[in-house]
Amino acid sequence: MKDKNKVKDQLDKEGTAGLKQSKHERKRAKEALRESEDLFRDAFENHAAVKLLIDPDTGNILDANKAAIDYYGWSNDQLQKMKIWDINILSPDDVKKEMEKARTLRRTYFEFRHRRADGSIRDVAVFSNNITTKGKAILHSIIHDITDRKETEKERDKLIVELKEALSQVKVLSGLLPICASCKRIKNEEGQWEQIEVYIRGRSEAEFSHSICPQCLKTLYPEYSKDK
Repeated sequence: MKDKNKVKDQLDKEGTAGLKQSKHERKRAKEALRESEDLFRDAFENHAAVKLLIDPDTGNILDANKAAIDYYGWSNDQLQKMKIWDINILSPDDVKKEMEKARTLRRTYFEFRHRRADGSIRDVAVFSNNITTKGKAILHSIIHDITDRKETEKERDKLIVELKEALSQVKVLSGLLPICASCKRIKNEEGQWEQIEVYIRGRSEAEFSHSICPQCLKTLYPEYSKDK
């Protein structure tokens, strides 16, 4: 009987110790989670980049950091009453499709056009990833303004088009040219005979610099030719 009581007492002690350890572990886990959330909150609030937290199911803007408030021009209270398609100029259906790609990790980088409180439209690059807070998956989006880069790209593309158009207008001689076998004049469209330089210069971008070949030098000016 005494042995049974000893065993029972031992089991009670072990059970009590186990409960205390379990409570201690749960407490530590809660503290670690709280510390992690505090670190994320601090990094989110004070980061220099524009950041938004978005509910992928409803499109609600759940939170915005200080940089986002400054960038968009709305207060945090105002932003939290808005949906992401109040900012994104795409239609709600198109925005939902893009959010689904981010939610399922099919894409993490997007380029959009966002509206600001002053009515201006800006080109933005958005990096989105999933995070879980309070048991719910939400989109953590980091936004970078790329308007200047887009303008530079437009100017570059415009210049390329202009250069291609200019090249397409460069005069190129082709086809059969009626040239005199003796004097080398060319017969133009009006039936007049023109010097070859005049004809080519008027129909191309070519310019001429005159010199004399060794054979002509020998024939016309033998006194100056090396081959006398």
